[in-house]
Amino acid sequence: MMTPFANPSTDRAKASMNIDEQIEAIEKARSLVIATMAECDTPQIEAILRSADMELHWALWNLGAKVALRPELEYPEALA
Repeated sequence: MMTPFANPSTDRAKASMNIDEQIEAIEKARSLVIATMAECDTPQIEAILRSADMELHWALWNLGAKVALRPELEYPEALA
């Protein structure tokens, strides 16, 4: 966590992750979002979670991770 007067460039250097660690963290976040989406009963919240998952999916894509062309193709049947 950054302090109010922290220097972002040096703080980022201390907490930097390599690409594999970034991919792993994003995959964990995606699995939490998808699990939450599966249990969601509010359409607006589900739409927000789908949007969040799409952003995480494209982050993985841009990092070179192997993902489907569309995030929905990786959802469990209950969500597809």
